[in-house]
Amino acid sequence: MLIMTFVAKPLSTISSGVTRVAISGLGGIAQLVRALIHRREVMRLTELDERGLKDIGLVRSDIAGALATSWYKDPSAVLQDRSEAQAGAAAARREHAQLHAPARPKLAANADLAVVRCA
Repeated sequence: MLIMTFVAKPLSTISSGVTRVAISGLGGIAQLVRALIHRREVMRLTELDERGLKDIGLVRSDIAGALATSWYKDPSAVLQDRSEAQAGAAAARREHAQLHAPARPKLAANADLAVVRCA
C-alpha cells in the first residue's frame, strides 16, 4: 500500500505537467489558426470601396496597418483598437462641441414665435 502512494503521486504530477504543456501548445496553435483566419477576413475588406469602408468606420490605412502586423498577431484586434480609439476621439469632440456651443435664443414668456435675423 505504501509503495502505491509513492508511485501514484509522481505519476499524477507528470500527467498534469504533460497536460499543461499540451494545452499551452494547443492554445498557441489555436491562436495562430485564429489569427490566420482573421487575417484572411481582413484581407477581404480591401475589396470594399471607400464608401463601404466608411460605413463600417474604417479607412484603407487602418486595414494596411492591421495587415502589416506579425502573422502571430490577430489583425482584427488591431482594427478593433483603432476603431475604439476613433470612437473615443469622436466622443471627446462631441463633448467639447456641446460645452462650447453658443447659447440658443430663448423665447419670451408670452411670445408664440421667435424672430431670427438672417444676414
